[in-house]
Amino acid sequence: MICRARRLVLLALILAAPGLCPAAVNAGGVARLKALPPPLQSPDGVIYVGCATPERAELRWPVLRFASTVRDRLSGLFGPLGSPASPLSIELGAETNRVETLARKTLRTQDGFSQLIIRVPNPDTVDLELLRTAIAEALFREQARAQGASYASLTWPRWFVAATVDATRGDVWRAEAYERFLASPTPPLPLDAFFAQDAAPPPEQAAFFAQWALKECKKRPEAARRALLNTPWERQAILGEAADEAWQAWLKDLDNTLFLPGILTRRQFERWCAKLTDPADPQEAVRIANALTKEAIGRPAVFRDLTELYLRAYAAAATGDRAAYAARRAEADEARAALQSHFQRNALIVEENPSPHEP
Repeated sequence: MICRARRLVLLALILAAPGLCPAAVNAGGVARLKALPPPLQSPDGVIYVGCATPERAELRWPVLRFASTVRDRLSGLFGPLGSPASPLSIELGAETNRVETLARKTLRTQDGFSQLIIRVPNPDTVDLELLRTAIAEALFREQARAQGASYASLTWPRWFVAATVDATRGDVWRAEAYERFLASPTPPLPLDAFFAQDAAPPPEQAAFFAQWALKECKKRPEAARRALLNTPWERQAILGEAADEAWQAWLKDLDNTLFLPGILTRRQFERWCAKLTDPADPQEAVRIANALTKEAIGRPAVFRDLTELYLRAYAAAATGDRAAYAARRAEADEARAALQSHFQRNALIVEENPSPHEP
């Protein structure tokens, strides 16, 4: 009892000492807490963005807009994602560069209240690709739970969640990704490779696989598409009867896809240049001319003009006039050299007034 009494006296003296009372110690923290701005929320109350420190307050709006854009694009594939009854909260802090997705359940009502929280300790340096994937995964898990499953029922591998986000990112991204896909030394993977337990497909292939797989899924009713979120990650369950040949044919069709009207990339130009062979006979000259014409459709005016110079040369070759072919070919080659010098400095040729496209 004596020892306990001494401890109580000592504690009282410490608390009474100047500068050591709880009010004084916590005054700064209380002031900062009072200055903390409230979270911003999306108009429908599905997404909230708050901050742990007042210094991050100005980042609430751009992060909310970023998260809302990710959600809106994914909702175009699966139907509306998220619910104000179980909102997604994003908390901005000031620590290290990492993103955490946490599931939290608080029993405040009869059926329980669930909330997913993404903590972004350092929004200044956070990896936006990681944040996109974390937002998508949180929305997918909540949708699976809303359908009567659990948060853990989402069995999609992490790489496919990220690839699904990529599938919604618009034609600018798709054009660049397809260029990287063509430049990759890895041949197209068979479908079974994407469902292997240790699957780790190259990002470009994963992105186009996701686009194709979700395209196949769009053939199903909306309810079936939403049920995909708690479907086992198995080929039959995800793709149904789709065959490897359908996947390969879809990839091949992308060769003829004009992702971005009015824009030409360096690799597209290099592939076009590879077709500029000397024809062995008039029939081959016609074949080359047809291939070049196809490549020029929808491209910038400067590229169409260059194509026209080569078409004149191949037209002469088609008539058997080799002298005219040589003269016109020399003129076209000179113009092509000028365009190649442009590509040494830039990655794109862009029409002065290209069609609107997504940034």
